[in-house]
Amino acid sequence: MESKIFKSPWFGALFLGIAMAIYLVISYIARAIFGTFDIQEVGATEVLTYLFYGFGGGIIFCCAKDFMSDNSKIKTFSALVFLYIIMILRDMGAQGWLTTHDTVITKIRFFTNPNNPMYEKIIAGAVMLFIMAVFLYVVIKNAKKLFQGWMKFEPISWTILVLFIWTPITQVIDRFPAEYLKATGVMLAEPIKFAMKILEEGGESLLPLLIAIAFLQYHFIYCKKEEK
Repeated sequence: MESKIFKSPWFGALFLGIAMAIYLVISYIARAIFGTFDIQEVGATEVLTYLFYGFGGGIIFCCAKDFMSDNSKIKTFSALVFLYIIMILRDMGAQGWLTTHDTVITKIRFFTNPNNPMYEKIIAGAVMLFIMAVFLYVVIKNAKKLFQGWMKFEPISWTILVLFIWTPITQVIDRFPAEYLKATGVMLAEPIKFAMKILEEGGESLLPLLIAIAFLQYHFIYCKKEEK
């Protein structure tokens, strides 16, 4: 953990690039061996995702003491743990627990659809507003530090930047084939769809590891420095 690479601002991006390259290589090898290979049907990334969330949760738990010395840090840490749990629940399909048939509560269509009961819209809206409030609290509270960290090329700030950029990219990749078909009436070539599915499924599974890296960098670079 004391290596120069780990302390580099590019570590998060380097890790993500190498991990995604490994995903692509393994998936294409499996495709060549089995002829056809559906990464989603096999469920490999689903298993890895939960393992990674477990690993990330363990790292967060081990780093908890780094936030216990200051009230403001405790609040931020609690908010981060809450958001991490929300990410796990989202991957488990928890949004479907709030509804009877339309599970996409993150889209406007859920609230405009007359077939969805009003009480479900109220509950879902309240949940979404609370999650957004917690997220904005963390962002606003740490925005200045993050911006200064980006300017100074501090490792944790750049790892968080990679996380912020990569998260919406995975969502764009996920929706692109369907949106492309809707816009052009033409389906993407199968090899392109295959590559995009790997990038989306694999990319999402790596999010908890990026979070774990950020916590480890905070502990080993900043907290260790304070102890000295």
